[in-house]
Amino acid sequence: MKWYQLDKKDIINYLLLSMLSLLYILPIVLINLYFKDDLGWSLRGSIGLKGDGRPLGEYLVLTLCGGEPVTDTAPLPLVLAVLFLSYTLILYARTNLDFISNRYALLTVLLLILGNPFALECLSYRYGSMVMFVALGIPFLIFSIPDTVSKIKIFVYSSLLSTALMSLYQAAIGMCLILFITNIFFMLFRERKVDYPHEGLRILGIGAGAVAYKLVIASHYINDSDWRYTASQTLELKPESIIQIFQNILATCDYLTEFLSEAALWYQIVLALFIILTLTLSVVLYCQKGGHKGWRRAVDIAFLLLSPACVFISSFLPLMVLAQQTLKLRIFIALGGFLFYLGILLLHFTKRKPVFMRPLLLLLVLCSLYHYANIYSYGNAINNHAEYAKYIVYHVSHDLETINADGDFSCFSFIGKMPVSQRTQMFCDKYPLTGALLPEYFTNDGWSGGAHVLHYLQDDLTLEQDTEEDRQIAGSAKPVMANSIYSCYTNADKIIVVFN
Repeated sequence: MKWYQLDKKDIINYLLLSMLSLLYILPIVLINLYFKDDLGWSLRGSIGLKGDGRPLGEYLVLTLCGGEPVTDTAPLPLVLAVLFLSYTLILYARTNLDFISNRYALLTVLLLILGNPFALECLSYRYGSMVMFVALGIPFLIFSIPDTVSKIKIFVYSSLLSTALMSLYQAAIGMCLILFITNIFFMLFRERKVDYPHEGLRILGIGAGAVAYKLVIASHYINDSDWRYTASQTLELKPESIIQIFQNILATCDYLTEFLSEAALWYQIVLALFIILTLTLSVVLYCQKGGHKGWRRAVDIAFLLLSPACVFISSFLPLMVLAQQTLKLRIFIALGGFLFYLGILLLHFTKRKPVFMRPLLLLLVLCSLYHYANIYSYGNAINNHAEYAKYIVYHVSHDLETINADGDFSCFSFIGKMPVSQRTQMFCDKYPLTGALLPEYFTNDGWSGGAHVLHYLQDDLTLEQDTEEDRQIAGSAKPVMANSIYSCYTNADKIIVVFN
């Protein structure tokens, strides 16, 4: 049987993991929402991933849609991505986690990769979710290639897959670092025999693929006069850059801490208990086992205590070298690898001591339960937000067409922010950072936000930016139409919609 084929046991695990994963994304599937960039893509039938340096992502979407113009195939892209990710996780488990004999323990650990509350934004995109999660599955594919494959093939496969990952979604490269640290754990604690030349070539291949992407693909597709070129620039090679990277890491940790502070208190307690007890138990059981003595034992213990922090930082470390930092939840798509790694430590050291494994595994299951509750709560909030936006856009579209009944106007713009429903406001007050994910539907951006209104209008009105003159008129003139939510003004051939 070839390394990428599944046997009967693997197929059962794959089906179970796929069902659990599909249950996790169910609220995203049910709300059937156009999220941010999806608005412009669905309106114009074209996408701009090439300009982001992600050409393979664009080809992937176009292939599924049968070329341009892009048609709406949701939720198929997300479903296919989840099935692919589940497949790569099962392959990885067969190659690296064969010491885990308990099927349900294995599935609990694997599910943490998708059940990552920091990946809510990535899951929300109607088209882009497929691109992002296929990228997340590639590192597991790279580290699933067994040592029986020749050295040259290991290097070539790793290079090509790394280039593909970077051409899909660069933030997922952090998972390669996490799996590399996991392999170091396997090397130190002899969970499986390690072929050092193969592992070295695997890592060199990943690095070579990333460099090839940077020098060839990124330089070709990202326009040097575009804002995306500035956003893709890395820090210069100088001493000050090291300080800047550390500052970026600290700022990111503060952001993640703030996000976690929004979580339920019981989840925070369970999560803290799981981390502390797992690390403590790992060290204690390692010391009881005997084996290495002296300096080697000190190295092993230091690795057990420090590696989780390294895994945590590695999940976003490649992005910390960017000259411009924009903290958004979607860049933490690899952060699920943190609990995944701790789960591996737990199952390794307690495989012959179920009396210790079961209570800690229960804590991990409780964490997963909260992740499910979190995404369902988010799904309902974003659905309510979208329904209220639809209620408003019907009225706005009707008023714009009424004012322009004689065709005297050619454009319109918005001033102010759309109000939200009471339910949505309650959610945003409780979870500010998660609430920030809710898309804005009335902006002057024709690709995201304002494009929502363009879905309901004919071609006789275009969306433009508001001007200082527009604001002056809105502040002094009498509206041509008004209600309790917004007022409409006119300025030459423009209609101005001002939210109260």
